[in-house]
Amino acid sequence: MTVNPVAAGGFSSSASTYARIRPTYARPAIGAIKELVPRGGLVVDLAAGTGILTGQLVRAGLDVRAVEPLGAMARQLRLGLPRVPLALGLAEAVPIASGVVDLLAVGQAFHWFDAAAALAEAARVLRLDGVLAIVFNARDASTPWVDELTRLVEDRTGGRPYDDHREVPWADVVAVAGRFSELDVRRYPNPVPTDVDGVIDRLRSTSFVAALPDGPRESLLGEARDLLAAHPELTGGFDYPHETVLYTCRRLSTPS
Repeated sequence: MTVNPVAAGGFSSSASTYARIRPTYARPAIGAIKELVPRGGLVVDLAAGTGILTGQLVRAGLDVRAVEPLGAMARQLRLGLPRVPLALGLAEAVPIASGVVDLLAVGQAFHWFDAAAALAEAARVLRLDGVLAIVFNARDASTPWVDELTRLVEDRTGGRPYDDHREVPWADVVAVAGRFSELDVRRYPNPVPTDVDGVIDRLRSTSFVAALPDGPRESLLGEARDLLAAHPELTGGFDYPHETVLYTCRRLSTPS
């Protein structure tokens, strides 16, 4: 099993931009994750990318190891978090011993996984009653310019090469896997201060935009800049509206 080629190519080519521009998760979400970890418990950040979630968990005082499949992303993580233990590996074949993890975190990545295989691996590495925490930063598409930008990107790229996490019935996915309790969902406002250049860089860090040939990619970015310029409220600094969505469940001793 390998990483989706669009994810592998796009994220590898935009790793430094991703590390610089992608937002952190809402602080109350990190606090909620910390409350689920026993004192001295082991946390593994799976598909850790450039270490955005990893760093927040470390700064919250947790004992964290990172697992990331892409070398370019892992190198960015190592630059920012040189002391965090890091292994190359897939969600479907986690390089961690069985039954030793207290909380397995996945930030902005689960939609790329083979869900059945990844959940089987999560059940294997987690201790009984250990926690699987899936977290996303979701753009607020009810904001007109965000919706327009999303539609433009999908039109010019042919659409996302994955199901958006907001379109996936995660509770059903986890229930089918067995071995986990009912999924709990919490949502936290997470406005991201930015400017037009920041929004354009955010697009550059999007896997299926970064994977485009140079010409079509720069044409899309130019159209995006024109779209943003048509909104006078986006002059100077402004908030990019997001919410952090946290899904959690616990590892059961027998199939549910």
